[in-house]
Amino acid sequence: MIRIFPLEKWQKWLLGALSLLLLLSLRPGNDARLEVEAGHATRADMVESVPASGTIRPVVEVKITPDVSGEVVDIFAGEGDSVKTGDLILKIRQDLYLSQVDQANASLGTLKAQYARQRAEERQARSNHERNRRLYELNAISAAELQQSQTELDIARSSLRAAEYAIRSGEAQLNEARENLLKTTVYAPMDGIVSRMNVEKGERVVGTSQMSGTELFRIADFSRMEVAVDVGENDIVRIEPRDSAIVEIDAYPRRQFRGVVTQLANSAKVANFGVRIELKPDSAKFLPGMSAAVKIVTDRRHDCLTLPVTCIFTRDRQEYVWIVEEGRTARARKVVTGIQELDRIEIRDGLQEDDQVVTGPPEAVSQRITEGKRLKVK
Repeated sequence: MIRIFPLEKWQKWLLGALSLLLLLSLRPGNDARLEVEAGHATRADMVESVPASGTIRPVVEVKITPDVSGEVVDIFAGEGDSVKTGDLILKIRQDLYLSQVDQANASLGTLKAQYARQRAEERQARSNHERNRRLYELNAISAAELQQSQTELDIARSSLRAAEYAIRSGEAQLNEARENLLKTTVYAPMDGIVSRMNVEKGERVVGTSQMSGTELFRIADFSRMEVAVDVGENDIVRIEPRDSAIVEIDAYPRRQFRGVVTQLANSAKVANFGVRIELKPDSAKFLPGMSAAVKIVTDRRHDCLTLPVTCIFTRDRQEYVWIVEEGRTARARKVVTGIQELDRIEIRDGLQEDDQVVTGPPEAVSQRITEGKRLKVK
């Protein structure tokens, strides 16, 4: 006969606790393994690029400023007009410069008259000195009189040379006045299109002889266009002249254009370096100021092993991935990476195509997984 003894109070508490632990251990999801996502490396072609944004502008655009100041009296071309080299674009009032030419002419005439007088005086002094020299040889005059005539000849010759220099100066002033008169008419220095007209008829402009001068207009060659972008110091070292680029322009959605790097800045401007990308000829119409996004291609790989970027974690300046061994255990594997796209990276060494790699979640890859951790792959 089995006798059942009543349980003590502490024994009841102990049985309750054990039952609770048993129930918790049997609950779904109470698994000590860490749930992760996993996959295999795949082969693909990789293109590494530097993204940037900027605006379109002509490769060649000339800013025209006047050499002389004055009032604009005529404009013969407007913004958007096509012009040829030598076409008359603009005129500045000539009254002042005509007056300067007349004054320089009159001044030069006076100087030439003075030169003629000085030349006659020099001839007279030379003739007197020659006569006195012969008289001195005949003992007809004293040495002092001969010396006096020599002095008068020297003075006449000096005055004649001064008159010659004055004429040269007057001629230079006349030439300058004539040049200034010519500069009141502004011509196109190249074939192209007037991309900007900054002045109106009746407006006064300042010539380059006074400070920087007023910008009158710009002429651009619209057959060659480029994108001007800024890139950071970490990216500029990867870019070389002649690198190709893919250009997307807001005005032409769902289209891509080709470009090539033509120029890199040698110094930074506010921590960025300027890069110029010339667009390949296309049927599309490119206009200055259009917004553009570019991808400058810096490297390419064909049929290389790749993984999502989120698979990589770093320790002690070394790059690793987590390998799932036997379907349940995490092992760190050192890898050598190569070029990188937006979301994938090249694996050059340390990995085989049949290795199962932890791909996510990123927080688990970088922090929660440890060596030998038991994993549960989704």
